[in-house]
Amino acid sequence: MPLRLLALTLCVFCIGTAELLPGGVLPELADDFGVSIPTAGLLIAVYAATMMIGGPLVTGFTRRIPAKALLIGLMVVFIAGSALASTASSYGVLVAARIVCALTHGTFVAVSIVVAAGMVPPEKTASAVSTIVLGYNLATVLGVPLGTLIGQQLGWRSTFGTVTALSVAGTVVICLLLPSVKSEQPGSIRGELRAFGSAGVLMSIVITVLATGGMFTLITYMVPVLIDVSGFSSGAIPVLLIAYGVGSLLGNVVSGRIPARALLPALTGSLGVLTVVCLLFWWVSPQPVLAAAGVFVFAFVTFVAAPGLQTYTLTEASDAPTFSVTVSMSAFGLGAVIGSWYGGVVIDSGLGMRSVAPAAAALVAAAALTTLAWQFRVRRRSGPLDTGQRATELQNTHG
Repeated sequence: MPLRLLALTLCVFCIGTAELLPGGVLPELADDFGVSIPTAGLLIAVYAATMMIGGPLVTGFTRRIPAKALLIGLMVVFIAGSALASTASSYGVLVAARIVCALTHGTFVAVSIVVAAGMVPPEKTASAVSTIVLGYNLATVLGVPLGTLIGQQLGWRSTFGTVTALSVAGTVVICLLLPSVKSEQPGSIRGELRAFGSAGVLMSIVITVLATGGMFTLITYMVPVLIDVSGFSSGAIPVLLIAYGVGSLLGNVVSGRIPARALLPALTGSLGVLTVVCLLFWWVSPQPVLAAAGVFVFAFVTFVAAPGLQTYTLTEASDAPTFSVTVSMSAFGLGAVIGSWYGGVVIDSGLGMRSVAPAAAALVAAAALTTLAWQFRVRRRSGPLDTGQRATELQNTHG
C-alpha cells in the first residue's frame, strides 16, 4: 500500500485509540483528579455522546470542502484536542479536550474510507478500504494496551502525548503525499435525511444502540473489574488488554466471512451468545485464569456482532451515501453513552463492580430479542429487494 494510504490508517489508528484510551487508565485518572471511577468512566461517555451528535452535523456542514483539505483540518483539530488532554489541569479541561477530539471522529473515518477507495484502481478498492478499517481494529489490538502500559509506566499524560505525536506524523504525510481527490457532487442533505425515516434504518439504529450499550456497560469498567474482583495487578492489565485485542481481531475476521443473506440470523445468534458470555463472566470473574479467558471470549463474540451491526445500518441506509457511515457511528456512540452511564449507576447503587456483567447481559439480551422479532418481520414482508440482496450489493460495491 502507498505511504499516503498508510498515513490515513495511522490517523484512524490514533483516533480509534483516543476513543477508548481512558478505559485502560481509569484508576490513574480517578486518583489524579480526585473523582470516582464511574465519574472517570464518563470520559468515554462524553466522547461517545459528542461523536453521536457531532458526527452527522460535522459531515453535513463540511460536505463541500475538498477531501484533502477536510482531512487535514480535522486532524489539526484532533491534534489540538489531544494535546490539550495531555496537559489538562483539571477533570473539566480533560472533558473539554475529549469533546474537541470526538468532533472529528465520525467524519474523518468516513471521508478516509471514501478517499482510500478513490486513490487506488477498482480491483484494489476492497484492499484499500480494509486497510483503513485495519487502523481502527489495531487501535483495539495494540493502541489501548500499549497506551495503558505507557500510562502505567510514565503516567496517563504520556499516553495522550504519544497519540498526539503519532497524529502529527500522520498529518504531515497526508499534507505532503495525499493527492487532491475529486469527489462526486454531493446530493441533497434533505434527500439523504429522508432515507433515515424507513423502518429498517430506524430498527437497525435501535438494535445497534441496545447492543452497543450492553457491550460498553462491561467494556468501560473491564479494567476495574479485573483489578478489584479478579485480583490482577495493574501490571497484568496490558497483557489482558492484548488478549482482548486479539480476540476482537479474530472476531472481526469471523464476522467478515458471514454471508450477506445470513446477516440478521447471525446478528441474532451472536447477540444471544454474547448475553450468555456476559453472564458467565460474572460467574468466573473472581477466578483469575477463567476471568482472563472470559476477556478473550467476550472480545471475540463482541467483534463478531459489532461489524454486523454497522453493515446492517449501512445496508438499510444505502440511499444516503453521505450520512450512512457517520449515523452508524452515532448509533454506536449513543450505545456507548448509555452503557458507560448505566454501568456507573449500577456500581454506585451498591451492587458492586462485579454486577456490571449481568447488567450488560440485560441490554444485550434486549438487543437479541429485538433483532429476532425484526428478523421474523423481515421474512414476512414483501418487496423487490430484501435485506440479503442489499447486503450483497453493498459488499460487491464496497468490498
